Amino acid sequence: MDERQWYKGDTHLHTLNSDGVLTKGQLVDKCKQSGLDFMIITDHNFNSVEKTYFDKEMLVIQGQEITGEPGHVNIWGKKVPLEPPYALDTAEDYEKIIGLCEEAGATISLNHPFCSNCPFRLDMEAYPFDCVEVWNTIQHSDNIKNMEWWHNQLLKGNRIAAVGGSDFHRDYGIPFLACPTTYVNAKGKTEEDILEALREGRCTVTNSPKSTTIFLHCGDAEIGDTIKLSDNKKLEIRVSDFKKGHTLKVYNNDKIIFESTAQKTAEGYFAEVDIEEPGFVRAEITYRFNPLFEKVYAFVERKFLSNRGVKNDAPLGLPDFFWAFTNPIWVEE
Repeated sequence: MDERQWYKGDTHLHTLNSDGVLTKGQLVDKCKQSGLDFMIITDHNFNSVEKTYFDKEMLVIQGQEITGEPGHVNIWGKKVPLEPPYALDTAEDYEKIIGLCEEAGATISLNHPFCSNCPFRLDMEAYPFDCVEVWNTIQHSDNIKNMEWWHNQLLKGNRIAAVGGSDFHRDYGIPFLACPTTYVNAKGKTEEDILEALREGRCTVTNSPKSTTIFLHCGDAEIGDTIKLSDNKKLEIRVSDFKKGHTLKVYNNDKIIFESTAQKTAEGYFAEVDIEEPGFVRAEITYRFNPLFEKVYAFVERKFLSNRGVKNDAPLGLPDFFWAFTNPIWVEE
């Protein structure tokens, strides 16, 4: 097995070249200060990065967010082979530009598909997406819809990788950069290796660069690998910074085969469980707000998730949010 290392990054970032507030240099410096290893600048319909480069230890990967009314798609690692302005009004427009990007060798990610304000309005299963942005910006209810769709794709056997991206434009009184952070288990810190690992689902996602992480092992296999059920190995789950009140859940397909709620914050946590059936195993950590903050957050969602069809004076219960999650280890007979 190839020797790999975990690198943390942000896959969805904007500068003032589209609708952000920072220059490219300021954004790079901010990502360095956050402790990231790589970043992907994805300005709307604009190539802010002509070619992937290093700024000291920071890997700055070329990207672009194809942005039109039908939906948003991130293109990583290759220049979009058309010059803007693009026609982005119909399914045919998207089929053309995404197809050209695929032919050019780009890695293609479906962005915030169930966003209340800017969802993907076309047939999501009709396009060659390598990844889906399950977690977009600070946690909110639309991400739960993204997670449910992705989980159902896994149940169908569709090996589409899940990522997180901060969709950073600016801070709004609280830090938005690298919230969430995507950890990638790659052969090296190069564009080729990072994007290959993203496509292969060798990723685990968490709330911020210094927050809780979940890692899965089954013998020598790690997240993104495939194992044999007949080998009868134990699934090992390792969690760092397991916060009081947070709940670890381990899925074997649509079944929860392990669940534990932290009674106090633990710097490290370990669990071991039997895999019951072929398909996949993955893990996530969920949490709930306290009742007072839930009311405040519910008000904010009513105000800003404008297309949910919820009146401002209607009660809005919040679901369990996820604080961290892994991509699967795949399990064959």
